[in-house]
Amino acid sequence: MKKIVFLTLLVILTACQQTPETAVKPHVTNQVVEETPLLKEQHVPQQTAQVPLTKQPHEHEDVWQRIRSQLSINVPDNAAVAKWRKYYLSHPNFMVTIAQRAEPFLYYIVNEIEKRDMPIELALLPIVESAYLPYGVSNKSAAGLWQFMPVSGKRFNLEQNWWYDGRRDVVESTRAALDYFQFFHRTLGQDWLNAIAAFNSGEGRVGRAIAKNKKANMATDFWSLKLPSETNDFVPKLLAIADILKHSKELDYTFGPIKNSQAVALVTIDSQLDLTLAAQWSNVETKKLLQLNPALNRWATAPDRHYQLLVPVDTADALKDKLGSTNKKDWLRWQRYLVKSGDSLSEIAANHATNTAAIKKLNQLNSDTIRIGQKLIVPLTQTDMESWLLAKANKKKVIHTVTNGDNLWDISRKYKVKVRDLMRWNKLSSNSLLQLRQKLTILL
Repeated sequence: MKKIVFLTLLVILTACQQTPETAVKPHVTNQVVEETPLLKEQHVPQQTAQVPLTKQPHEHEDVWQRIRSQLSINVPDNAAVAKWRKYYLSHPNFMVTIAQRAEPFLYYIVNEIEKRDMPIELALLPIVESAYLPYGVSNKSAAGLWQFMPVSGKRFNLEQNWWYDGRRDVVESTRAALDYFQFFHRTLGQDWLNAIAAFNSGEGRVGRAIAKNKKANMATDFWSLKLPSETNDFVPKLLAIADILKHSKELDYTFGPIKNSQAVALVTIDSQLDLTLAAQWSNVETKKLLQLNPALNRWATAPDRHYQLLVPVDTADALKDKLGSTNKKDWLRWQRYLVKSGDSLSEIAANHATNTAAIKKLNQLNSDTIRIGQKLIVPLTQTDMESWLLAKANKKKVIHTVTNGDNLWDISRKYKVKVRDLMRWNKLSSNSLLQLRQKLTILL
């Protein structure tokens, strides 16, 4: 009996000792079953992007960072790009200067490009075109940030007249440039590099180069086309800048910071407005306002036309309030002019930086005939004109003191300016006589 009890206890103890071993198997099995949803849950944030790994464009603090995050055009490692990469890297302050010029405009241009879902690299193109100088003019008469020629400007509805040049209008020229790029992209094989090349040399030249390569069973990408040397540099310049921006940290290359927020706002002007008054009402320096509105050729917006005035964003409401509470007849400043012997309407207009049509309209004249002693209303003072010219030309003022034997021709050659500009700057007529020690204003 004792032996039976002993054996029974032994069996029970043995079973108890084996229980953890046999219990491990279903536990391991359960772990496998239970781990499956856990592993799925770990992948969920990546699949649903609930926790973004990168910032959205608008979340960047700097516009350059915003551009960098969206660069998409492949930059080849070839000699053409390397040449310009080396050039820009050898000028470490270049992009700091560019940033100072681009600061009012770059955020707006980036926004417009993003709206159209176009390559963000296009925002860098004005660096190549004009170095972001809004008054930039080439030796071929191309003008503005995007360097539109007169004919191409008209083709894309950029108005050009005595008062206004749409090629220099930052908003309108950007609209036209992006229209142009989209047109080129559609018509040149949907190749963005070919579209950029066409912006420089024209779609006809690029189109002919593509057709020639097709006929010869050759590739039709930009690198395979035979194009003018200027165009062969134009595209690599852009790609070199994009590549430097992309790797600016590794290259220790500085792009001057530009805040990633709206810098300027548009205020609609529905009657002629004196820019000096607009500057005062906006609490902005006249020169600053003129630099934001480089399309304006004169001292005021055009008569009988609407205009979108670009102002610093924090001053827009003040200007709108002032315009809304002011009679439109007070939007211009005038001075009275007494007609003298020998005066003509055209000469008076030239001396006051306006045109005969404006004077005739303001004075309700039906012809160009004026009489001695007649009182006319004409706009602008010399001080205002100098301010406008300095801002427009981005130049410095030099005062020349007339010495014995001086004449306008010799002075113009000395300073490398035009005689008619000397006359305009100093309110001189063609028969004016220079006086000894007379002070002449010259813009260089």
